[in-house]
Amino acid sequence: MAKKIMVVDDEPEILGILKFRMSSWGYEALTAASGKEALQAAEAKKPDLILLDVMMPGMSGFDVLRELKAKESTKNIPVIMITVAAAKHEVDEGIKLGAAYYLSKPYDAQELLKRIQSILGPEA
Repeated sequence: MAKKIMVVDDEPEILGILKFRMSSWGYEALTAASGKEALQAAEAKKPDLILLDVMMPGMSGFDVLRELKAKESTKNIPVIMITVAAAKHEVDEGIKLGAAYYLSKPYDAQELLKRIQSILGPEA
């Protein structure tokens, strides 16, 4: 059974690219276009990993991460933060809140795959 990776981003194009990439790598790809949708989906679908954009309208990735880590049912889901703005204080904030990794856009696809495999194991 394929591991489930939820991609959270407010840009439909990025969601589509990452969903395709996850599927091509052998993972079951779930998507959420907002922080609120991500929290509901994480609770309902229990993904094995979440790829979380930081810069989203309404509820930032940091807000989502904070809520995920505060809930008993979702606190152990690993999260990789992905953002264009990777200032050191943002990276530090994400790690402090419980993110497993932090990748800056544009990121290398092989680097993303390596990070995913380091969390979920080499086999999809």
